[in-house]
Amino acid sequence: MKLYGLGSVVTLVFVGFIFFTVSAGCGGSGGECVGTVKYEGKTFEGKDKTAEQAKLNACNHYCREADPQYDAMYRIWLDSPKGKAAGSPSKQEAIFKDKDLLIYVTETCAKKCAATMNPQATCK
Repeated sequence: MKLYGLGSVVTLVFVGFIFFTVSAGCGGSGGECVGTVKYEGKTFEGKDKTAEQAKLNACNHYCREADPQYDAMYRIWLDSPKGKAAGSPSKQEAIFKDKDLLIYVTETCAKKCAATMNPQATCK
């Protein structure tokens, strides 16, 4: 029988939380509100039970798909030893592989998007 340490449990909980957050940002089902943000003629959506979180989820979607700074950070990371060791994942998968990319998308970019790009939300 193999015992797992507290660090393993904490890591598992953290990864689960991140997975849930990103899934919601990708438009996970079950949300009553739909957030949208528009950029260069394209609309990015996110769903959640609250309007504010739906807007942030839409911004997360925008950040992963179209934010120029994230794109640059991703390309630099992809060429780095860490990116190559991770198997050169897609832009969406890279946030699971690198903490700095995750923080940029879910905190820095999403908050900037919410403050400057006028995301909208409609709730049922």
